Amino acid sequence: MTRVLTFTFTALIVSSLPAQAQPRYTYPPNVFDWSHVAAIAPGTKVAVSAVSLGGQDSQYFLSATDRELTLLVLGNVDLPRPAKQFVIKLADTHPDVFMSPQKWVEYRDGPVRVNSDGVFLRGRKVADLSQVIRVVRAGDVAEVTRQVRAPKRPRNFGGSPAEGIAALVPFLGLTFLNCHNECGRAAVAVAAIGAPIIAGEIIAARRVDYTTEVVYRAR
Repeated sequence: MTRVLTFTFTALIVSSLPAQAQPRYTYPPNVFDWSHVAAIAPGTKVAVSAVSLGGQDSQYFLSATDRELTLLVLGNVDLPRPAKQFVIKLADTHPDVFMSPQKWVEYRDGPVRVNSDGVFLRGRKVADLSQVIRVVRAGDVAEVTRQVRAPKRPRNFGGSPAEGIAALVPFLGLTFLNCHNECGRAAVAVAAIGAPIIAGEIIAARRVDYTTEVVYRAR
């Protein structure tokens, strides 16, 4: 009886695991319209393919005009973690510090300071603003994509793992009635098998899925 139950729980675990996320792409009605780029919110993580622009890792949108695109690019700068996190936060909340370096303004977060002179950690300069800012001509941009939240998709199975556990309660009762002196082992086995199911349910509920949106593509 215990072996049959174990097999049943194992099947539940497999069915409750989320399927491997497949890359999904969405496109605006007119993907060749550059004005879509200017509508991106500052601080959004993007991937820009452009002439004279290196790798696409760690790019964050700052602003765009009809002629150029300004990015915060951290892929080629070895910033300490606290400094990197604060710089990304500033791209979202105060992009002006990167857009107008001639205007002196300073923002602080604990040991990190960012002003027109650069990025500082505990009084030590770790980067110039010129090292983290890239300005690209609009005509040199081949493609701009961004990550956006995808709508929640319905589960690919009939009930939740928690409902499956509830349905097995009668079987658990029969097992414990017939387990005699091995009830302790049975209880441990049930807890060991049931806990991952419940944990998987919680993780699936909290997981945020993203899809790649092609904001702009050159003709």
